[in-house]
Amino acid sequence: MIKVGHHLFLVALALFAMRCASEQPNDCASQLEAIAELEQQLFGNEEMVHDDVRSQLMKCYGEFANECHDAAETPEMLFRRADLLRSAGRFQEAMTQLRDVHDHYPQFEKRAISAFLVGFIAEVELNDREQAKKTYEQVIELHPESDAAEWAKLSIESLNQSTN
Repeated sequence: MIKVGHHLFLVALALFAMRCASEQPNDCASQLEAIAELEQQLFGNEEMVHDDVRSQLMKCYGEFANECHDAAETPEMLFRRADLLRSAGRFQEAMTQLRDVHDHYPQFEKRAISAFLVGFIAEVELNDREQAKKTYEQVIELHPESDAAEWAKLSIESLNQSTN
């Protein structure tokens, strides 16, 4: 038997899903509203995180990027999607998403961080020290003046110390 509260939650989620994929193509403002409402559901209630809300939010981020690829918010939506992918244990997909953000949005303010996070996920989540070190070296080379380059240097030092 479905509890009334759970049933109402599922109905609300279905309504958000319909709003995310707007009937009007490129209705970016409406999609951003739906995303904000889902984010509020997911992040506004710390005690109760629903995988179905996270999945729907990941889907909405992706749909927004596909339909509103020229919008200023697109790289941020993809960056957030990568974070949700990582938190869902979908590490390779998160890394791919972060690489895409880095490679396709050269003006994005979190570009260097995106590159660093690829290495971080390789190191921490996948225990792929070789890939992590290689990625950190690329961050330092491509973004030498960034905070991410400093983090990458520290991460390489840590990797080198743990192998000695």
